[in-house]
Amino acid sequence: MDWPRHIPTLTDQVITLRPFVHDDIGAVLAASQDHATAEFTVVPSPYTEADARDFVEDRSVKVWPGFDVAIVDPDDAFLGVCGLRAKDDDAVTEIGYAVAPWARGAGVATRATRLLIEFSWQIGAVRVELDAYVENKASRAVARKCGFTQEGVLRSAAPGKNGRRHDLVVFGLLKTDEVP
Repeated sequence: MDWPRHIPTLTDQVITLRPFVHDDIGAVLAASQDHATAEFTVVPSPYTEADARDFVEDRSVKVWPGFDVAIVDPDDAFLGVCGLRAKDDDAVTEIGYAVAPWARGAGVATRATRLLIEFSWQIGAVRVELDAYVENKASRAVARKCGFTQEGVLRSAAPGKNGRRHDLVVFGLLKTDEVP
């Protein structure tokens, strides 16, 4: 794969994926206070302003082995975060996302995932992966809408809060797959 040297900016004219900026700290903090965000992501709980600042500062420049970007609307209002990782050196990427509570139900994660899939093909990926907690129906629905095939369930594969472990549904998409 031809991995980027700088964090890309991608858009479909409805949402934009862009590098984090200092002004995103407050929105990252607010979005991370949500119960679902705490339950279905690896953010610390409680999530503090220092956590948000560290996240934004680290993610605003880190490109390898993956990058995270802010999802914003045409007015640059924060809608969430998504990221792309090089799964290995052999043309496999992995997508992750978390949509802010105030932006859920509007197709934000689906749009962001489609942008990252297209970017993956542009840099030479032949396979894209995505996983979701079994309990996270919305995330699993995004994978299906984007054409991913459910490939299995990894039992007790992800650490959760309070010592709880989660089963992960694993999805894969090949460049040769037909996408809706």
